[in-house]
Amino acid sequence: LAKLTGWIPFSVAETVIVALPFITLAYIVLSSVSLRRNDTSLNFNRWMRPLVCVILTVAIIFFTGFGCGYGRYPLADNLGLEQSPVSAQQLYDTAVAVANEMKANVSGVVFDSEGASVMPYGYDELVVKVNEAYEAYAAEADYVSHYSSRPKPIALSGPMTYTHVAGVYTFFTGESNVNVNYPDFLTPFTMAHEMSHQRGIAREDEANFVAYLVCRSSGDAYIRYSAYANLLNYLMSALSSADKELYTDFYRNCASKELLGEFVSYSAFFEKYRDSAASKVSGTVNNAFLQSQGQKQGTKSYGLVVDLAVAYYSRQNG
Repeated sequence: LAKLTGWIPFSVAETVIVALPFITLAYIVLSSVSLRRNDTSLNFNRWMRPLVCVILTVAIIFFTGFGCGYGRYPLADNLGLEQSPVSAQQLYDTAVAVANEMKANVSGVVFDSEGASVMPYGYDELVVKVNEAYEAYAAEADYVSHYSSRPKPIALSGPMTYTHVAGVYTFFTGESNVNVNYPDFLTPFTMAHEMSHQRGIAREDEANFVAYLVCRSSGDAYIRYSAYANLLNYLMSALSSADKELYTDFYRNCASKELLGEFVSYSAFFEKYRDSAASKVSGTVNNAFLQSQGQKQGTKSYGLVVDLAVAYYSRQNG
């Protein structure tokens, strides 16, 4: 599906979703008029048949093309990680390790006057660089496919931001879609996250950690920065909930002023989108979908990437 839709420069899924209300309305009107003129069971079946076929086709594509990914071999097993309940001290130690690694491996990142980092190239070049990072990662990881794909920028990214969705993988077209309205530091990580879904990593925490590992191993400094900044965002959020004292210590003594400036800038950007009604609807739908696929934590499963990160860095540090 990704190869079939990849050559099209715009998001087929976005086009279908935007057109769907109009298609539905037209279908209802045409079928109603037809059934008024001829209310036989034969005519009714003639109108119902294509609707049933569309629903069954979408269901078949989901269960054969993506849904089975929720039952695949766990990423922790692929990485040889032993997961156990995570303590606040482990969160703190992992955050310190990631922060130190970021300081040692990221240089030359430019920030604007508001504190936000600036991606030094355009979207198309980013696509090439993330594909290169995936190809290099796939050479070492047999659970990630070898092929190039083109994540699609969402045309209606501005309105979509009110749903709090930074990216989406659409299984019925095989497309990775990226909200390009968000601050730059989120874009490489989001792109890598959606591309991991495209490669069969269905669970959200695992998609987040694969995105981290791929971006972290990139030869590009800004993509590496995106990896560290996004994982630290999850770690700091978890640490804040687990232990305020340790969080304060990390905030004051370990987090770089550039990273904190990034998060302050992001918070200011997000303010007008924070309490939107659209986000409540999309969050409820996404939560229900994830739970239906066996992710009991629903949308909270995105944050479970910290469990994988703790296990990964605990093994790294002996």
